[in-house]
Parts: sequence; structure tokens; C-alpha cells
Amino acid sequence: MITLVFLALQVRQRNYTMGESNRLERAAAIDRHADSISRWRGCLMENADLATIWLTAYNDGDLSEIEILRLNNLWVDFANTPRANYGRAKTVGDQGLVRQAVVRVVAEVTASVIFKTLWERTHFMVGLASPEFVKEVDRGISEGNLEEVVTFKEMIMKP
Repeated sequence: MITLVFLALQVRQRNYTMGESNRLERAAAIDRHADSISRWRGCLMENADLATIWLTAYNDGDLSEIEILRLNNLWVDFANTPRANYGRAKTVGDQGLVRQAVVRVVAEVTASVIFKTLWERTHFMVGLASPEFVKEVDRGISEGNLEEVVTFKEMIMKP
């Protein structure tokens, strides 16, 4: 009888520990999600040249060869940030963060022809790491339900 009580307590403790571990994993995923977005946005806030390149691309403006190179690398970093966040959110089962990661890319891709072209050119490589993410972004682009979504440019307060 004592053995059964002891086993029941062990099972109860294990369930509690697993629940606590899941909560901590979710909290870590949320923190990492926010940190990665802040890091990416920080590169635009701290570097006027990169911000200018991003806005020029957003407005489908002309870019020099070096600006195109910088934009390509900025885009890869941009696409990989929500892709990684998507993977973490899926792992911990946070559907809100999953949607946020997808919508973030959809909003930018649909904002300009240049961003759409960049998405199409990086589509394959992003899909190697996360085919589900690519499918969800593509679905978001084709459905176009973006009434509540704003791009990075639109988040900026107007002077």
C-alpha cells in the first residue's frame, strides 16, 4: 500500500514538473520571439543607411548595386527571423506567435514589388528550413486578409 501511495505521488510530481517545464519553454519562446524582432528592427533604427534602403525598396525605388546587395542580406535576415520564431512557436504550441510570424512576412511581401520579388527568390531556401512556414506565408499572400496588419513603414509615426 505504501508503495502505491509513493508511486502515485511520483506520478503527480512528474506531471507537475512537466507542466512547469512547458510553461517555462513557452515563456522562453515568447522572450526569444520578442528579442529576435527587436534585434532585426534595431538594425533599421540604428543604421540610417539600412533604413533608407528598406524604405526605398518598400516604395519600389531605384537602388544602386551595393544597396541591392545590402537589401538582399537584410531581406534574408528579415525572412529568417520570423521563420525561426515560427518554428519555436510551433514547438511550444503558441498559435498567436505562429500567426504573428506568418503575418509579419505577408505584410511586407505584399507591400511592394521588390519585397515580393525578394520573397520569390528566397522562397526555396526558406522552405528548406521550414516548408510549413512557406506554405502559410504563401496562403496569407494569396488570401490577402490583411486589414488589421501594418508594415514596418506604416508603424512609424508621421511627422
